[in-house]
Amino acid sequence: MTFQDLGSIGELIAAFATLITLGYLALQLKQNTTALKSQTFQQSSMDMSLTANSISSDGDLARIIIKAENGLSALSSDERLRFHFWMLVAVRRFEAIYIQALYGSIERERIEGFERSIMSLLSNVGSEWWKATKSAFSSEFIAYADQNISSGNFSSAVHPGKNS
Repeated sequence: MTFQDLGSIGELIAAFATLITLGYLALQLKQNTTALKSQTFQQSSMDMSLTANSISSDGDLARIIIKAENGLSALSSDERLRFHFWMLVAVRRFEAIYIQALYGSIERERIEGFERSIMSLLSNVGSEWWKATKSAFSSEFIAYADQNISSGNFSSAVHPGKNS
């Protein structure tokens, strides 16, 4: 066996080792992507839960939101301010989730429940607020939300506090 033969065997072994390394790296990348998407969903879920928790843990805020069903003019100036900032936080949190879905950091079908909640809110108790405040959000999100709201798919949603 010549040095050239040994060199060829060495190159073959190196090529095989490179393929194994690339396969391992591809597997690691896939696992990392899955973990990142899972973490993104977990954080999104926590953010939306904090929004809901603020109502369940604050009776005054719950009454304000129920009162807002009669329009923003039914609220005192203090109540309007609290309602405004609660809505701003809720919708901004969903906007961040929507953007994560656009980036592919979270699967679109994973945010459908969040979407139904926020679009129902914007179609009902938050509709007057949305019309007055939507310019605070990105143009892309405004177009997305307006399209969903105008679809009418969310207009009949009723939250538990609404008087029927």
